[in-house]
Amino acid sequence: MRKLLWATFGVALISLVFAGCKKDEPTYMVQVAATEGGTVEGQNGEYKEGETVVFTAVPADGYYFSKWNDGIIENPRTITIRNEDLTLTAQFAQMLLLTISASENGSIETDVNGRYAPGSSVTVTAKPDADYYFASWSDGNTENPRTITIDKEITITAQFAQMPLLIISASDNGTIETDVNGRYAPGSSVTVTVKPNADYYFAGWSDGYTDNPRTITIGKEDINLTAYFFTPTVDLGLESGTLWATCNLGVTVPWYYGDYYAWGETETKDAYSWETYEYCKGSKETFTKYCYDAEYGNNGFTDNLTTLESADDAATAILGTGWTIPTYTEWNELGSQCYWVWTENYNNQYNASGYIVYKAKAEVDKGTVVYSGDTPSASYSLSDAHIFLPASGFYSSTRHIYVSLQGIYWSASLDENYPTGAHCCYFDNSSVYPLSGSSRYYGQSVRPVRRK
Repeated sequence: MRKLLWATFGVALISLVFAGCKKDEPTYMVQVAATEGGTVEGQNGEYKEGETVVFTAVPADGYYFSKWNDGIIENPRTITIRNEDLTLTAQFAQMLLLTISASENGSIETDVNGRYAPGSSVTVTAKPDADYYFASWSDGNTENPRTITIDKEITITAQFAQMPLLIISASDNGTIETDVNGRYAPGSSVTVTVKPNADYYFAGWSDGYTDNPRTITIGKEDINLTAYFFTPTVDLGLESGTLWATCNLGVTVPWYYGDYYAWGETETKDAYSWETYEYCKGSKETFTKYCYDAEYGNNGFTDNLTTLESADDAATAILGTGWTIPTYTEWNELGSQCYWVWTENYNNQYNASGYIVYKAKAEVDKGTVVYSGDTPSASYSLSDAHIFLPASGFYSSTRHIYVSLQGIYWSASLDENYPTGAHCCYFDNSSVYPLSGSSRYYGQSVRPVRRK
């Protein structure tokens, strides 16, 4: 029994000795600081391993928390103490500046200027003044409204431009049904309808289009269009009573060239030569119609026809009964009884060169030709009765030559001195020959006539 007590006492004594020798648990220093632009909430000090502490980076006005110096961006940040001291710094940066402004003739609906943290987004709307439209932002973006994501300092300006001006007008002898003139935003569309006066027709627009009604899509440039109206024929006061067509065969606008025909043919074609001429066998000595000289007829053929038959008259074939190609006598009458004036921009149309043929106002004016460089009488204007003969050139083979320099117009009459040719009216800026002639295979213009 005494041995057992001593043994128990010994164990207790040893335990007491060891207990008195045990060391305190280690602690680790945690120190957290902040750069300029903010503070840190949380308690610096000593912590035992395994303990946790929370630190919150708090930015000052105009700043944002960027990151901790070890690259971590978590905020608030919970730190679990490891077996080492820890020093951290909360890093702050100045917020990014957004500056939105407007150029003249517009404004920004809401003032959003200021500093923003990266990743923030702001929506801004540009508002144009009356008769102006938002064109783009200074960085090229065209969204409006526009949502801007802040990833750097941004300065942009809303740019405005004046709306394009649409002007629609009518020449004499017609009207525009609805006044649509004004300024429109690009991309807008406007439909306009023109109405000719009695005995006139709508020929087309000044830009060459012929749609009526016409829908116009507004671009970024001003648009100025004129609707042209013409009467099919013009009375030039000729003794024969012949009425001359306003336009060349194949078009409805006086300054357009129209189609080209070989003499006696009623259809256009790709190439004009003896090989393609309808009334010969491939050469000028093999005529099969309209031949008065056996030397030029196929196998001595002659028929003594010297004026186009109706079936071979392009004007009759295309426009109908009553229309014909003028005879050489009618061309001669036009040349001797009218007042001719050369122009290079008829009706202010670019490159519309040719002769304006006026109804003569005085006997002394009949047969007068005002060539290039000469000054016409001030008593004549486009409001007077006239026709315009454009210098439409002609076709030889596949070549369209002397365009805007010469005009060569067929007559219905064969050349009695030139078996391979037919009479035509030839002109350039220094000469007019109403009774000229040319080879029948050429592709030339036709100006139809009617008789009262």
